[in-house]
Amino acid sequence: MSQQVKEFNHFRLATIKDLKYLAPRLRFEDKREILSTAGMLPYTALYYSYLKSAIVFTIVNDKKEPVGIFGVAVSGAIWLLATDKLKEIQFAFLKENKKVIDFLNTKYKILWNYVDSRNSLHIKWLKWCGFKFINKKKYGVLNEPFYEVIKICA
Repeated sequence: MSQQVKEFNHFRLATIKDLKYLAPRLRFEDKREILSTAGMLPYTALYYSYLKSAIVFTIVNDKKEPVGIFGVAVSGAIWLLATDKLKEIQFAFLKENKKVIDFLNTKYKILWNYVDSRNSLHIKWLKWCGFKFINKKKYGVLNEPFYEVIKICA
């Protein structure tokens, strides 16, 4: 799989060093989503997600600095966390991201997860990627309103 990952601009396989760099720099909304879902600190949540995921990408800017991270758990649960600097490459990220999601959909027939209903950037990203919002319910350790999302490969 790593051979195909090299074809994606602004994406590379994540490292533990990336987690340490990104954790303190995550967007407020992403930190809030982590707390609401799992009750964890950002680094702990990143490390846990890294270990539980089949593949994890670091999103990098033109200087190759990490600006975000996302992955897919073995179950097909997709996740993304980012810094405010993701906005600097938002158009390049969104364009290339569609290719990455299509690639992931060849490996996982169903991609899914829950997204904090207050996290408008994540909601826009998921809609851009073609996810369907199928349910709104209280979710996570803080019992906040989340949307259940799904993308089925046709």
